[in-house]
Amino acid sequence: MNKVKSALEVALERSADVKVDRKAVSREKFVLRGKTLAGRFLSNGDDDVLGREIRALSGEEREWLKEGLSANLLANINLPRSEEDLERLDLIGRGLKRMARDAGAARNLEYLMGRYGEVFQQYLENARSLESQLRARWDARLRQKEEQLRRRIGQSVRLTAEQDPEFGKVLGERLAELDSRYTEILSQGRAELRGLL
Repeated sequence: MNKVKSALEVALERSADVKVDRKAVSREKFVLRGKTLAGRFLSNGDDDVLGREIRALSGEEREWLKEGLSANLLANINLPRSEEDLERLDLIGRGLKRMARDAGAARNLEYLMGRYGEVFQQYLENARSLESQLRARWDARLRQKEEQLRRRIGQSVRLTAEQDPEFGKVLGERLAELDSRYTEILSQGRAELRGLL
């Protein structure tokens, strides 16, 4: 009579020949540790702890940790929406500098981060300028709409650009065009930075 096997017995039989790649498991552990360390660094800004963690490891383990660190830090380099985002770029630069492969790479990294800070500052200025120019052009339309509403309902109404859905749509489209121009620079920058780590 055939023996009925439990699901566990069947699973054990099928997985008996499966080999665990200990190196891949170890790599994943240190990459995840690096990503976690990057998150803590971005929260507390303590680059001394970052440096100690990196120096505590050697060989592949250090490289894997730096892989996770750099992945998270580089992923956090985004087009700024405010001045505070520029401060975050400085923080990311400090973290990346701790991972530079040598003193020359650290200087190049510092230089590149300074240049990206300038580019991001220019981006913020361009975005603000675009919005203010669009608001100035929109004011005439809003005054016309105010006059139409006054005639229709008999009361004065004050409209702002934020209340006009068409303004939001046009502003969003223009900012998306601006973003696309700067996104290419951002992608190239990440690749350059990655090469210095």
